[in-house]
Amino acid sequence: MEKMQPLNLVFCIDDKFAVHLAALMRSILSNTDSQISWHIFYAALSSANQMKLTQTSGNGNHIKFYQIEDETFSSAQISKDFSDRLSVVTYFRLLIPQILASINTKVLFLDADMIVNADVSDLFAIDLEDNAAGVVVDSLVAKGSHSQTLGLKSHSYFNAGMLLIDLPMWRSKQITETAMRMVDNGTDYKFNDQDILNITLDSNVMVLDGAWNIQQSCLEALSKESEVKIVHFNGAEKPWQHSSIHPFTHLYRKYKSETVFADVELEHYLDEHDHALIKKVQDKNIRHLYIYGAGQKGRRVARYLQHFFSDIHIEGMLDKSPKIDTFFKIPVLASDISLKNIPVIVASAAFEKEIVALLGQKKVPESNIISITDQ
Repeated sequence: MEKMQPLNLVFCIDDKFAVHLAALMRSILSNTDSQISWHIFYAALSSANQMKLTQTSGNGNHIKFYQIEDETFSSAQISKDFSDRLSVVTYFRLLIPQILASINTKVLFLDADMIVNADVSDLFAIDLEDNAAGVVVDSLVAKGSHSQTLGLKSHSYFNAGMLLIDLPMWRSKQITETAMRMVDNGTDYKFNDQDILNITLDSNVMVLDGAWNIQQSCLEALSKESEVKIVHFNGAEKPWQHSSIHPFTHLYRKYKSETVFADVELEHYLDEHDHALIKKVQDKNIRHLYIYGAGQKGRRVARYLQHFFSDIHIEGMLDKSPKIDTFFKIPVLASDISLKNIPVIVASAAFEKEIVALLGQKKVPESNIISITDQ
């Protein structure tokens, strides 16, 4: 019997994402019997993390690490919307066909903030019909006018977190060469190299079933976990954060627990605005409070206070349209309740002024409103 060729999978990471890649690798191995060749592109990845990822790679599988020099992308831009969670490493995927020059089949690129819930060999079996890549539409961006802004013919703007690449076809169309010229021009694209890939691959992709890249914005359309083949945690809220309520957080944490990174603790992600709010709570020595906003910011602040300030009691989280009833035993309440002269943290940067004005209309004393609007 002819031996099946291993599936080639590619990832681009740094030390910060080693633990998340390990969880992803574990999920892939748990859902396939195929042999895997792992290809990991990095700028900075410690020998300790390389060893741990090697231990995660599975018996009989091959793993290789490729260091990419930062200077290669010295002209690359990271837009301000993503500067706090992306680095130049995201551009490394543009080099896959060049770095893997000896491979003349399909390869699968996956972002490291994903978890696989199906057999990836089914993805490799798809006939791309002379297209350079198989992709999934970006369920949020495609709804707007960004495709027209970029001048795309296809109007099917895709998410570049999953790329099934036909290497010979990609090379024949000189996709990488065109993309690298665009990088060297130093243009600041809103979605960084994802925009560049959409431009260079315009009309050269096959749009695949959305189940192969389930993004944050299409979760509400799902009815059961079995519909998900690859889940992409592409929002600001990640499953390795204490505050995550993503419906597939449990999958990430399950697979992480099966790796050598099992003891790595979950993170408390706070932005500058969050830190400023928490400092105000400390400065005012507040012991009882409400949090106005049960979105990502409100949940981050709530979990941080629960973890590090056990003497502070959160009476509830207020929300105009509550999507959950409780959050870690904190009741989530409609915003029209009586606040009983208890201080309120305004956990929204975008609507802070409007919420402060609304609380003023409710006769909440100014001294009880914890916001950054007065700075």
